[in-house]
Amino acid sequence: MFIESPPFDLDGSHGDSLPSTPIIFVLTPGSDPMSNLVTLAKAKGMADRFKSISLGQGQGPEAAAMIDEGQRSGNWVCLQNCHLYTSWMPELEKIQERQDESMMNQDYRLWLTTFSSPAFPVPVLQSGIKLTNEPPKGLKANMTRTFADIGEEGYEACEQKPREYKKLVFALAYFHAAILERRKYGAIGWNERYEWMTSDFDCSNAQLRMFVAEQPEVPYQALNYIISEVNYGGRVTDDRDIRTINSMLRKYICPEIMSDNYRLSKLDIYYAPPEGTLPQVIEYLD
Repeated sequence: MFIESPPFDLDGSHGDSLPSTPIIFVLTPGSDPMSNLVTLAKAKGMADRFKSISLGQGQGPEAAAMIDEGQRSGNWVCLQNCHLYTSWMPELEKIQERQDESMMNQDYRLWLTTFSSPAFPVPVLQSGIKLTNEPPKGLKANMTRTFADIGEEGYEACEQKPREYKKLVFALAYFHAAILERRKYGAIGWNERYEWMTSDFDCSNAQLRMFVAEQPEVPYQALNYIISEVNYGGRVTDDRDIRTINSMLRKYICPEIMSDNYRLSKLDIYYAPPEGTLPQVIEYLD
């Protein structure tokens, strides 16, 4: 039986939580919940009260102070990469054990991100809500999630050149999914295994929208360089992989993409659909 992963319901998990309940993201390669968390904070009116720190040597006192302030003021506190600061995990456990919910602001939430680690305190894990957001498997599932993350507002955000932007963002989403799927084939796909993440797509999408909106003509050459050499290529170490990723993107970010008859592969079913609404794109992907 074939199944599709359910959408990442961060809002539902927040609704099920209490100020004393940590919400724990168990990280997997290729997934990064931070963009989803920032989006939720904005939607809940918590953007100005969202405090985040990436844990590492010497960051313990600052993290403890953020938690203390958050409990009193009702901030959201996110401690990223707990697995990298194993020596401070016993202190986190003590902080959670000492907390008094009757003294907490009801808006306070503690968000934790960590890869699976034996050093992560078991009592914190048992008392929290556990989430994981595994990268979708397959071209269709990957692109469907990408456009769900973009959302209606983001998809309609380029008012200056809506058709050009919608064609190119589809090509970018296809590129993102294709390079991830190539990893299935080991050294036939890539000589090294690269952990591209949703943040790479988000950064490229923001730059794409800016370039398309501000330039009189679509700067295909500049977009190819920034996306494949800088944003995604910054993770690539093998020279032949660099050549491959550049060659792939040139097939997608090109003037021909504006034609409704242009195909992204030798199969007729893969193309950038005509300009339309986000539901129409989702329907085409389905």
